Amino acid sequence: MELHQLRYVRAIAEAGSFTRAAQRLYLAQPSLSVQVRKLERELGVDLFVRLGRRVELTSAGEAFLEHVESALFHLRRAREQAVAVGGLQRGRVAIGALPSVGAALVPDVMAAYRHAHPGVELRLTEHNVSGEFERLVQSGKLDLAVTRAPWSRPGVTGRILIREPMVAMLPPGHRLAGRDRVDLAQLAGEEFVAMHTGYGLRALLDATCLRYGFTPNVTVETGELTVLCGMVHSGIGVSVVPRLAARGHAPAIPLDDPGVSRALAVVWRDAAPLSPAARAFLDLLVTAADDLPDTPPAHSRPLSLR
Repeated sequence: MELHQLRYVRAIAEAGSFTRAAQRLYLAQPSLSVQVRKLERELGVDLFVRLGRRVELTSAGEAFLEHVESALFHLRRAREQAVAVGGLQRGRVAIGALPSVGAALVPDVMAAYRHAHPGVELRLTEHNVSGEFERLVQSGKLDLAVTRAPWSRPGVTGRILIREPMVAMLPPGHRLAGRDRVDLAQLAGEEFVAMHTGYGLRALLDATCLRYGFTPNVTVETGELTVLCGMVHSGIGVSVVPRLAARGHAPAIPLDDPGVSRALAVVWRDAAPLSPAARAFLDLLVTAADDLPDTPPAHSRPLSLR
């Protein structure tokens, strides 16, 4: 059964004549008759009864035409939907982001995207483990994910967005709060607030302190970045986080080693091209990351957590 055959049946039923239907379809009448007979043989029923120059639908033809109308309607709607998605009038983009990025970089990008493409639905998923995002991207559950570099899962590709410095978060009035740079070794004896073990930000804290020659004395753990920042602000302890995670929570002071940084990447599925809607979001995200200030030099090496 061919799509054009369905259109032919509808045209003949509307015209009441093979000749008039052929004229409307810009076909030779014998060609139209051949196609209808072919369809009738396939179905095993007669769709039309020939009454001289006139034709009428048989009972089987009437039942068939009812479904033809529905099929052609849904095909037309499918075409309209595809065109709308391609033109960024409709669609959906599923994005994943680490909490430290979701609170700083991603909201502005989402706002700009919604303004430019209000008909496209955005869905944001936050997770503390980069490897989980790679799995969700590979399975197709996420279109894009902003995660820690490097990525390693087969079937996932991406690009570096930014290398951001690690900063010391200090309570107001701390003895080092007024400095331009902090030697983290000077905090070796202090109490630290940290994310739970297994979270990416906790691994970064441990790796940063180890680079300065000590293990942090973590006295309070949390699973929420905003809670961590609040506890530091209340004087419960100090912490070390990437710059984006500390955004809006002063004082946060860069470390005196510019090589201590976190590399962030955006990843997507390698097996299939991004949809136009996802590609537009990626372009906005890259532009926003390029506009972020105080990025460490490109030659600096991010902390290795392996």
